[in-house]
Amino acid sequence: MSVNGIWKIEMLGPYGWESVSTAFLEDGRYLSSSQDHYAVGSYVVTGSLVKMTAATHSHGQVRTMFGARDPQMVLSFDGEISGDQINGQAEDKAAKYSITFRATRLADIS
Repeated sequence: MSVNGIWKIEMLGPYGWESVSTAFLEDGRYLSSSQDHYAVGSYVVTGSLVKMTAATHSHGQVRTMFGARDPQMVLSFDGEISGDQINGQAEDKAAKYSITFRATRLADIS
C-alpha cells in the first residue's frame, strides 16, 4: 500500500484536533514543516500499518509538545492506513509520552 503524497498532520489536544504540519511522504522519505518548525525522517509501510520516525527542529517560537519545550526532538509515529487517512500514536523518543495523531491525504506527490 502506497502512502506517497502530501498529508495534513493533526494531533489531538485538550480542545480537539490541532493542525501541526504539512508532510510530504515519498518512497520512504518523510519531510514536514509548519511556520516554526521542520522535520526530516523516514517511514516504512507493512500491510496497512505505517511507522514513521522524524527529527524535528524548531526555528521560530518553540511550542510545548509531549510535556517538553525542546527545540529538537526525535518522534515516532505508528499508525494504521485507512483509505486517505492514517490514525495512530505519536511518541517523543526521550519522554516516552504519546499523543493521538491523524494524517489526511491532501494530494498526490507528483
